[in-house]
Amino acid sequence: MADLFHGKLTRRRFLEVAGMGTAAAVAVPGFLEACAQSPSAPATGSPKPATLSLYIAKDTAHPQAQAQLMDMIKAQFAKENPGSSFTYDTYASAAEETTKLETSSAAQEGPDIFEFGSTLVPTAYATGSFEVFTNDMWNHIGGKGIFLPPQLTMSGPSPDKLIAVPVSGNPWAMVHNKAMFQAAGISKVPTTWSDFVDAAKAMTNGTDQWGTAMAPADGFDPWHKIWLFTTQLGGQLIDSTGKKGLLDSPESVEACAFWLDWMAKYKIAARQDAAFKGADEVRAFATGKIGMSVMAGPGGIVSYDNSPVAGQYEYTLGPTVPYGMTSLPAGGKPAQGFVSGQYYTLFRYSKNQELALNLLKVVVNPEIQYQYFKLRAQQPVVLDTFNKYPELKQGNWSPLYDAALKAYPTPFFSSWGPLEVEVGKAINKIASQIGISGSYSMSDLKSALTQVNQELQASLG
Repeated sequence: MADLFHGKLTRRRFLEVAGMGTAAAVAVPGFLEACAQSPSAPATGSPKPATLSLYIAKDTAHPQAQAQLMDMIKAQFAKENPGSSFTYDTYASAAEETTKLETSSAAQEGPDIFEFGSTLVPTAYATGSFEVFTNDMWNHIGGKGIFLPPQLTMSGPSPDKLIAVPVSGNPWAMVHNKAMFQAAGISKVPTTWSDFVDAAKAMTNGTDQWGTAMAPADGFDPWHKIWLFTTQLGGQLIDSTGKKGLLDSPESVEACAFWLDWMAKYKIAARQDAAFKGADEVRAFATGKIGMSVMAGPGGIVSYDNSPVAGQYEYTLGPTVPYGMTSLPAGGKPAQGFVSGQYYTLFRYSKNQELALNLLKVVVNPEIQYQYFKLRAQQPVVLDTFNKYPELKQGNWSPLYDAALKAYPTPFFSSWGPLEVEVGKAINKIASQIGISGSYSMSDLKSALTQVNQELQASLG
């Protein structure tokens, strides 16, 4: 098994080996049998009744819907496990999430189940505080084959070291205002970033209507966009070892400049966007102030359906060809977005692991998965859910489904968290300059990226 994962593990290789269908049995005979159960792994029998504890992300956009969903899960769990129940606490920021992870790992005491976003799973894995799922454990909840294949690429560093069970997805696509497209005479959704800029210019009046928006002050949006553009250019934000930052590489510099130029050079986004966060961009689109929003998740659908753009917006796949080019450069990937979603993990020091595994089985049940969609506008991650409920692949959910299948995993390094912060610092610094003066210098951008790359490097040791 050691040689199997030596060197670079490609996304395609991951999916082949992970057991999606019969490919794994052909490509790597005996792979699943090699995933022997560890001495500490929970059994999959009938555990004694107990009350589990969960630590989950707070749905600030749909708090009542989240409470309703958790009540439904609790009722089904109690039905299948008489005498058992669960309680849950929530976190509303990455800082809270990380602090709870650190303190629980250090004390070897904490919730039975932790929920993590896809990019924090590597940090959780690095603590060694979560159970690696064995083949028996996967089979107990339905098997690895029940999930949308890309989601498992962020469940662990390799197919035999998966710690996280996907519970919901957050695919990234582009959304545009159909009425604004028609008014500007735009008949085709942009497939290159050059076409995107041209379309955005056609919809911009420079005062109260803009082609697009950006959220450089957001805690996540900067690295989302810079990762996307850098990946399409054939670059990386960190090397394949996870030990060397590449935030000031030529591809990264070009990616940052292109995004910042939406305000500074192309003037397709308002200068006031320099202070925007993600919610501000959603609001701008919902009120008909912008024509396109890039890397938009399904979370905005509820807002859009209750706004002036209801019935006038459409999700599509976004551009994949870098600005000024007609095709992808060497090494460039046609990324729509990264694998994104929420995951449940089993705390290694839990005294109720068998029961917690039963709860995971409930959460990935297609009927419960459908409620993630119905109540919270989140994409299910279990394939059978899409077969049972056709609306999950209809209307605006059709391109979102396609986007999920085309998503690329971010590097599985615990250093990715600090990288996100450093990218944001550099972008926010230059965006603030643009907000004040309307411009920036390339030398200032390069200097800012070099500085944050040095800070990232120092944190890597």
